[in-house]
Amino acid sequence: MVEWRPSISAQGLQRRARMLARARAFFADRNVLEVETPLLTSRTVTDPNIQSLAAFVDGEARYLQTSPEYAMKRLLAAGVGDIYQICKSFRAQEKGAVHNPEFTLIEWYRRDFSLQQIMRETVALIEELLFDLTLSKNATYVPYADAVRQKFGTAMTEMPLPQLRAIAAENGSVDSHAWTPEQLYDFIFSSVVAPTFSNGGLTVVFNYPASQAALAKLNDDDKNVAQRFEVFYGTLELANGFVELTDAEEQLMRFEQDNQQRLQQGLAEVEIDRRLISAIKHGLPDCAGVAGGFDRVAMLASRVDTISEVISFDWESA
Repeated sequence: MVEWRPSISAQGLQRRARMLARARAFFADRNVLEVETPLLTSRTVTDPNIQSLAAFVDGEARYLQTSPEYAMKRLLAAGVGDIYQICKSFRAQEKGAVHNPEFTLIEWYRRDFSLQQIMRETVALIEELLFDLTLSKNATYVPYADAVRQKFGTAMTEMPLPQLRAIAAENGSVDSHAWTPEQLYDFIFSSVVAPTFSNGGLTVVFNYPASQAALAKLNDDDKNVAQRFEVFYGTLELANGFVELTDAEEQLMRFEQDNQQRLQQGLAEVEIDRRLISAIKHGLPDCAGVAGGFDRVAMLASRVDTISEVISFDWESA
């Protein structure tokens, strides 16, 4: 007989509903407007570490959004104020205990917020969603470079490539010999550095290397550092945020560099989203934004180990 039951319990559904209500109340209290943007888009991300899912409508290719970031930035450039969205996002090649190809994001943007302000607001939201989970009183804030040095005694950027590849191989990578330095940094950070973080509270890592800036501004005082942060609970990444890049030419250059990396890795080029570039050129206001993994926060709140236990139907049962 084919299994038909949902992967979440009735209690889990009730908890999830309470968390969604608390998230909406959190933003309503701060006068942040809820918006909706299309799930199917004509363009997708160039990031070589993210693989998009395509759909075809009347023979025309569309992409299931990997996040609502590009569309929300177009709203910001059009003069809409602080905004948030709770929506489904999709990524290929992401299945596992903490990954599902379809997942729920909470994404929001705050005008004129500094890195410190957006980090603190992110912590406040996560604590609000984990309302009945005992956390240590204060989140730990640590610069990326300090977190790495505490583990290795030196920065990863100062390690020779063979050493980085050896560390990755020792920690489970089977193809690190083909990875770029940035891919090695990301893997080593998640598999070796993050396990040193507290399992009793939130750890906020900030000031990522410029090579991992993504869509973040570089630090005004140190161009080797990006105004980017991530929030962890133990090894579990919960949120990723930036003080957003507002320079259209710089953003276009980063997209072009992404495509160069994609070609070097044997991946197909992705057509750059020119609408986003035009919106930034028109005038993306100074702002900070965050993508928060709602399902992962729900895992913590429900005290479960797999994402399938906090979504109605996981990949295998949908």
